[in-house]
Amino acid sequence: MKKIITMVGTSIFENYLEEKRDNNFANHYNNLKKEYKRAKEWENERERCERLKNIINSWVSEKINSKSENLSAEIKSLIKLKEELKDDFEIYLLCSDTILSKLAGEIIKEILSNLNDFKNYRIEHKVINGLQIWDRKEFNVGMSNLIAEIYKIANEYWNNVIINITGGYKATVPYLTILAQVNRCPIYYIFEDTDALIKIPYIPMDINWNVFRDNEKFFSKLEKEEVREIEDEKKINPDIASLLEFADNLYCLNPLGVVLWKRYKSRFELFYISQEIKDYLNRNPERKRIFEKSILELKRRLREEPNHPDLNHFLKNVNLPEGYKTFKHKEENLQVRILYRVESYETRYGSKEIEVYIGLVAIGSEVHNAENEYVEFFSRFKESVINLESYQLYRIEKREV
Repeated sequence: MKKIITMVGTSIFENYLEEKRDNNFANHYNNLKKEYKRAKEWENERERCERLKNIINSWVSEKINSKSENLSAEIKSLIKLKEELKDDFEIYLLCSDTILSKLAGEIIKEILSNLNDFKNYRIEHKVINGLQIWDRKEFNVGMSNLIAEIYKIANEYWNNVIINITGGYKATVPYLTILAQVNRCPIYYIFEDTDALIKIPYIPMDINWNVFRDNEKFFSKLEKEEVREIEDEKKINPDIASLLEFADNLYCLNPLGVVLWKRYKSRFELFYISQEIKDYLNRNPERKRIFEKSILELKRRLREEPNHPDLNHFLKNVNLPEGYKTFKHKEENLQVRILYRVESYETRYGSKEIEVYIGLVAIGSEVHNAENEYVEFFSRFKESVINLESYQLYRIEKREV
């Protein structure tokens, strides 16, 4: 089943006016358009929106099924995609942060739900906060919110995703094109005055991912802090600068930076490790695989089973530093104990992230021995791992473990 992400514009209103020449409708529509009404003002404009919706619904009833493809660019492109792909869909209608786009999204969802080809499909519509074109800085925030929503819908399975850019703001097209290219999913659009469905396939392209690899801590911190102060502009790598938005003496990730950083992160699970962990792995290279599989399971549990008792294993006679816990685990028939800490945060574009700090580890015979030495070891070294600034970023490529 394909997930069709469709940007929503206002072509349904423009098409109606082109056919009906309705001055009353035009006055209400143009006033909402010129007043830059945002989606949050919906309740204040509910009466006017209901009038527009009722008029459109009457018009739709004349054309439903027989001439449905002429109702809007979004509907026309989805009908053509259905014919082209011959597959079942989930449809995600993503609206800009305006009353008119929100209204169009609601109407289009109802129309699609009544069409025979889409009746039993999952159809969702959502307003993307900040996605408007009157304020450039806020547009960047809105674009980041849009990117985050698309990643949420894709859920890392990009083979099932298609991005339909027929409707919506043309200003989003370059960013969505890059997003699609780096995640290897197709883009479709249709010219409204033709029946030609155009596909932009994945094109083999090379991005210098070393920019992110060499600056992982920089990007990770910037994502967490959202905005940082420029300390020395000359020290900012020009390759990095192209991924940043500057305002006065502050900077943050721009939409292109968000697209590429999220794509880079999707290839890895990122952790922070103490110097003690680094030394342990150097002394015990044969334990690296067990260690990596264990911390991947730790992160999975934190995301999916945060209340699992093994995430907070009790250690007798050990008072752990504030915020630290012990993970009890078994991997490949070996007992594993990990002293760790979690920092949670929400990015400015709405995604919830966790940072996992791995302070100490004991594996196999280090866990189960006559004296339970690992408990004494954790107790003895716990103070040496509380400085989070001393931790180093540690990456695990998802396909390797």
